[in-house]
Amino acid sequence: MEKVFTTDQAAKFLGVSRVRVRQFIQERRFKATKLGRDYLIAVSELEKFSQVGRRPTGRPCKNALVGAAAKPDQRQLAEFTTQTRNGVIHHGDVLKVLAGYADQQFQTIIADPPYFQVLTEHSWDNHWHSQREYLEWTRRWVRACRRVLQKDGLLYVFGQPGKREHLWLHTCSLLATEMQFHDLIIWDRVVGYNERADSFTPQYEMILALRHPECAKPYFNKSVVRIPYDEQTIKRYLRDTRYKNRQARIEHLKRGKYATNILRIPSLKGSSREKVGHPSQKPVALIEMLVNSSSQRGQMVLDPFLGSGTTAMACENLGRKWVGIERNAEYVVIAGKRIKQLHKM
Repeated sequence: MEKVFTTDQAAKFLGVSRVRVRQFIQERRFKATKLGRDYLIAVSELEKFSQVGRRPTGRPCKNALVGAAAKPDQRQLAEFTTQTRNGVIHHGDVLKVLAGYADQQFQTIIADPPYFQVLTEHSWDNHWHSQREYLEWTRRWVRACRRVLQKDGLLYVFGQPGKREHLWLHTCSLLATEMQFHDLIIWDRVVGYNERADSFTPQYEMILALRHPECAKPYFNKSVVRIPYDEQTIKRYLRDTRYKNRQARIEHLKRGKYATNILRIPSLKGSSREKVGHPSQKPVALIEMLVNSSSQRGQMVLDPFLGSGTTAMACENLGRKWVGIERNAEYVVIAGKRIKQLHKM
């Protein structure tokens, strides 16, 4: 007789809440049998779900790059894992690839890792059977990144808090023991997402900034990421008679104000020309702010989870050298084609 779990047991097995398990059942992501007020789920169903999740659904994106790499062949992978103008894409596992790099190679590292059973329809977010296993994997890749980060460099890690993504809070706590906490940046997505009935609509994601354990002051240039004032604001400030040197005041206002650690940049919607099909794709403008403020032209930037190649695009725009690592072959080809199209413009 096949072994079955209750919702409580299934929650422990998957490393999620009981409510989340019931949501999976309602969305028919795995089969379950109603038993009174509870459900019974076959262990085989849970094992399959934890490995592969649910197949993607919904309308295909109109962007020409989406679906272009549905079945990438070895010729395509060879083309896009070789050296490009300023960087290289490695098709492989982050731990194995970084083992081949010497210490302190990168000035900046920008990581947008899998969230762990948040994007359950994608197999790459469902490799781990428990939260503990996911956190241990996180510790390993962060230690690998710490080794290749320059002493005055910064590591940025993307994540989300909330009912589905509460594991992010544990991740922040863990990583603050591996490296020095530097900042917690809020990405204001401008538009809310995944609306909830019992709480405020979430509109932000967090970016944990970490510095090397031996670094007291990392490199950071606030002046290159100023936010421009609009003309009306400039005129209003110039009416202030307290400023004796009017020309110096004008020059200051034209340079703009310093950016805060709340970055207000619209998220990418399905109709965006920038969107290429990755479910957690970040805007190039957002990554450019991190790259531009934390590195200088010609320095090396690492993205250990390259995805659709946004960090590579930002580095190409800003004149940085870069290395991207991505284990999903489809995204490797999409990223390569994005970069190739950029140089044709």
